[in-house]
Amino acid sequence: MKRTAILIAALTSVLLSTQALAQRSGPAGYLGFGFGSVASNGASFFSNTINEDTVAGGKVYAGFMRDAHWGMEIGLHNLGTFDAFLLGVKTDEWKATAVSVVGVYTTPIAAGYSFIGRLGLAFTNVEYDCIQGCGGTVFDNKKRGTSGLIGLGVGAQLWQNVQVRFDYEHIGSVRHMVGNTEYQDPYDTFSVNLVFQY
Repeated sequence: MKRTAILIAALTSVLLSTQALAQRSGPAGYLGFGFGSVASNGASFFSNTINEDTVAGGKVYAGFMRDAHWGMEIGLHNLGTFDAFLLGVKTDEWKATAVSVVGVYTTPIAAGYSFIGRLGLAFTNVEYDCIQGCGGTVFDNKKRGTSGLIGLGVGAQLWQNVQVRFDYEHIGSVRHMVGNTEYQDPYDTFSVNLVFQY
């Protein structure tokens, strides 16, 4: 709840701060929504099970551009729910989310198209639940951590203030916990985004 409250406050701050910029120099702020796939080996703790490695995920984010090329962005990422199976029975489940704070660089690459680069931090939270075969021991756990985030994307201008973006983002060394055992795995996301500029 604290992270959600912090994200809402930060989004509000970004939206308010960009209104003045937009009045002076045209569209400077933006709000984006993305949906796509998330790839990870976060279920690698159980090597004797059949593990999902690609699931659906999404994100919502807001940012502002200080000038034509440089800006800042904050976002909330749903990194999906990964399941592990044994003999066709679901035994374990991982849910991962992240709050990101990144610097943004963008530059035109062709008429109506632009390159977008991101570099920053992701504050991750992974919740593990044992579903079957827990053996009377409570393994359920949550693990928070901070990881680096790097992103590459291409934007296509649909209308004056509406853009579609195709993004790849890598979140490295996300911390996981099962019982007393901690391990790390990266997450890779591929998403299609609709961005509203103002």
